[in-house]
Amino acid sequence: MDLRKVRKLIEIFNASKLSEIEIREGDDSIRLTRTPTITTVPAQVSGVNPEYVHVSPPDPGEIQIEDPDEDDTFAVKSPMVGTFFAAASPTDPPFVSVGDSVNVGDPLCLIEAMKIFNQIEAEHSGTIVKVLKEDHDPVEFGEAIFLLRE
Repeated sequence: MDLRKVRKLIEIFNASKLSEIEIREGDDSIRLTRTPTITTVPAQVSGVNPEYVHVSPPDPGEIQIEDPDEDDTFAVKSPMVGTFFAAASPTDPPFVSVGDSVNVGDPLCLIEAMKIFNQIEAEHSGTIVKVLKEDHDPVEFGEAIFLLRE
């Protein structure tokens, strides 16, 4: 390819709003790609819509068990990062609710990670004391999702 043609192509590309262009001439080819520029804009606090404000979930260490003196109450923690689902589908009832008894291996919830739904099962038998997450809530690795009393 002629060097003058390449230079002219670069000038035209820089003057355009194209993000990518590829030209083939016989066995020769040239591809020009523009890396997008990311611009950060400070948020305007005065016009914030409250339903879109991000609220960070509590730190798993900050969650208080209702009666810390009871040794038989513990937190069931998420084994992965993902999205919490209480039921298998929106029309199904939740796997467990407060007051339900569970045995080892019983399904407690689903956590979706990378488009894969992972069933979380009880590792201990007991009674559900509290469900700490709601449908579609994000969960972190090691974050408490249920309180269980043995």
